[in-house]
Amino acid sequence: MKFFLLLGGCMLMLASCANVPQIDRGILAKRIMQFDPHPEETVFQDEVRAFREGAIGGGKAVGGGCGCN
Repeated sequence: MKFFLLLGGCMLMLASCANVPQIDRGILAKRIMQFDPHPEETVFQDEVRAFREGAIGGGKAVGGGCGCN
């Protein structure tokens, strides 16, 4: 059973490799093609959400659940 899982994983990895032409590399390198095109904005939104919902544990540096820091 382990052999077939290993063989299937290897086949999947080899099948997913592709040569990209030089002219298409610029298109694939754009930010919109990434999983998270705006990582800074995502971090900020997560922090705001955590403060508003009071999801962060108690401490001196943590504000209340009302959203006022």
